[in-house]
Amino acid sequence: MNPAPPIVSVDFLFDHYDAIAFDSYGVLVDGIDPLPGAIEFTERLTAAGKPWVLATNDASRLTAGRLEVMQGQGFGIEEDQVISAGSLLRRFFEERGVNGTRCIATGRGDAVEFVRLAGCEPVGLTPDDDESTSLAIAGITGYDWFEATRDMLSLIIRRMDAGDPLHLVVPNPDVLYPDGVNRFSIGPGGLAEMIETAVSRRFGDDDAVKFAKLGKPYAPMFDAIKERLNGYNKVAFVGDQLHTDIAGANGAGLASVLIGTGITHWNDASDLKDVPPSMMPTLLLSSME
Repeated sequence: MNPAPPIVSVDFLFDHYDAIAFDSYGVLVDGIDPLPGAIEFTERLTAAGKPWVLATNDASRLTAGRLEVMQGQGFGIEEDQVISAGSLLRRFFEERGVNGTRCIATGRGDAVEFVRLAGCEPVGLTPDDDESTSLAIAGITGYDWFEATRDMLSLIIRRMDAGDPLHLVVPNPDVLYPDGVNRFSIGPGGLAEMIETAVSRRFGDDDAVKFAKLGKPYAPMFDAIKERLNGYNKVAFVGDQLHTDIAGANGAGLASVLIGTGITHWNDASDLKDVPPSMMPTLLLSSME
């Protein structure tokens, strides 16, 4: 049995950490409204000169739009405090040398605009595309999932058979996310995993048919957090999911704080007795109040 993490308060976090990174849904907001205490605690950090950032896997809203909503809700947050999975696409394209080329982008609106801002030309999904160099599951709204899944499968398999595989990427690897009070939805990562599973039946464990995942718990997001909070030694990450927030923070060497207002439900530390070490939080936090 793993040792139980202590349950702490926001006062403890304030006193013991130099900087804090927060997940969005289930931590600061419930998907619609601010969660109790979230605005007050972030204001307290700002007033004390303690830096904090928002690190979200949600790649469906550009930073400007996110700021407009959150500032309208009462959060005192600025552009340099927001890190979204969509903004990590630029480095992905640069590392693969595909800037300026066509990228098939699912979704609509801001989700697709992230691809353009990252340096590629977003185009629609067609199973006979021989010109695009990459495929991004940028969003999960605005299209028929059944038709899109069939077209993606057909295109990925055909390009693999031709020896011209696409660079596959899903900025937001969330499989599940809270979508309001007591409501949940399948995330882009869930669609990517389904496609990977299906394609693997033909190509096995070939990395060429796996989606690069940019958000939590993967390194690109946590590298961006550490770059943004460079110079601060005692950094805590507050999240609501063991598989993404906590596992990612642990892997990045940050203090991981599991809050009880989102996906992972717990009543006391004993509820986590069977959690593997890689996903065991450093601390537990009941809420932001």
